[in-house]
Amino acid sequence: MISAEWWPLLPWLLFVGLGMLIVAGVPIAIALVLVSFTVITLDPRLTPWVLFQRMYYGMDSFVLLAVPLFLLAGNLMNAARITDRLIALCLNLVGHLRGALAHVNVLVSMLFAGVSGSSTADSAGVGTVLIPAMKRERYPSDFAVAVTAASSVMGIVIPPSINMIVWGALTNTSIAGLFLGGIVPGVLIGGAQLALNMGYVRRYDIPVRQRASLRTLFASGKDGVLAGGIPVLIIGGITLGIVTPTEAAVIAVLYALILGFTVYRELTPASVLDASTDTVRLCSLSLFSLVAAAIFGYLISFYRVPPKLMAGIDITDPTVLLLVMAAVMVLIGTFMDSLPAMAILAPLFQPLMLNAGVHPVHFGVVGVMALGLGLITPPYGLCLMISAKIGGIPMLRALATTGLYLAVMLAVMLLVILFPGLVLSIPRLLAPNFV
Repeated sequence: MISAEWWPLLPWLLFVGLGMLIVAGVPIAIALVLVSFTVITLDPRLTPWVLFQRMYYGMDSFVLLAVPLFLLAGNLMNAARITDRLIALCLNLVGHLRGALAHVNVLVSMLFAGVSGSSTADSAGVGTVLIPAMKRERYPSDFAVAVTAASSVMGIVIPPSINMIVWGALTNTSIAGLFLGGIVPGVLIGGAQLALNMGYVRRYDIPVRQRASLRTLFASGKDGVLAGGIPVLIIGGITLGIVTPTEAAVIAVLYALILGFTVYRELTPASVLDASTDTVRLCSLSLFSLVAAAIFGYLISFYRVPPKLMAGIDITDPTVLLLVMAAVMVLIGTFMDSLPAMAILAPLFQPLMLNAGVHPVHFGVVGVMALGLGLITPPYGLCLMISAKIGGIPMLRALATTGLYLAVMLAVMLLVILFPGLVLSIPRLLAPNFV
């Protein structure tokens, strides 16, 4: 323990120590626990029990139960080969256009985002099918990897979004409002990526498919409607107040099981067990990071860092403040996973945003978008890493092409910051009680 004159240095130790551990290659969750425990042992006002108590409180949330359930729903969809059926539907819709598989990649990501709520599940599920198919049709490997990784980022913007559920739990923001607020930005990202595809594929000799017949389109459309029923049930149920986000996640799992066992008959007890195992493995990593960040966030609050930050930052213009916040989050997102970054930064910035008059839903959607861009930017770049592994190329080889998609997503985020109505119009129309 240290004497009282050294107490003001402890908040600095939190951030400096965390940065040093990350640079040294210590996993984020472990680094958060180590630096928090170090500060707690040095401060006589705190006891080690605070560490365990606050980590427990970080998980003691009914809303957070939706995270493993949505991940399980996405894994069950993959096991039931619903991803393949969504790809077939999109291919029948745009297969006659040049660069069809690139367009399908974006469209499927938009549809699959409404099923799994997870960008990593999207990049793994869609990429496993589409990246090899694109390579067979003479698409450059770096382009196939880049479009898969970039389009998967929509998984955290288009509802249901696991990141938005966590953001709502951390900041006490309406999850229904966040879900509805992410619709227009997600569609804008998808449209911008489709436009970039059209310009990009002109330089390559890529075969053009024949237009699908109406009978084929109708047959694949039935599968698409069944899969598309999941986001409709989830968003509709939450918006109308019929179910909570956690209850909606349970419905998504049950719906996936019904489709997989009785409609498509692709699921088996063994595949369900495999999907559950994958869910536990992925969820344990994510939620441990969130739990570790909970104690770090408590210490930030204990040392009154947000009020001190407010005193040191004299920005009252909401647009300028959002721009600064987004820049910080994009930078942080390149080095660490979005969930622990969110647990640290969201409570840190929230008082500043409320003081400047930024709407909580607008703040939440921009924050989720900004942190999500780290999924395709090294050194973290988890979605880019997954896609590059599937494509069999080094991650850095796809970086230049990925940068083009990153640029258009940054442009969309800038529009969302400058025009709050892009986020708030649908929530105010459909769920005025939540906004």
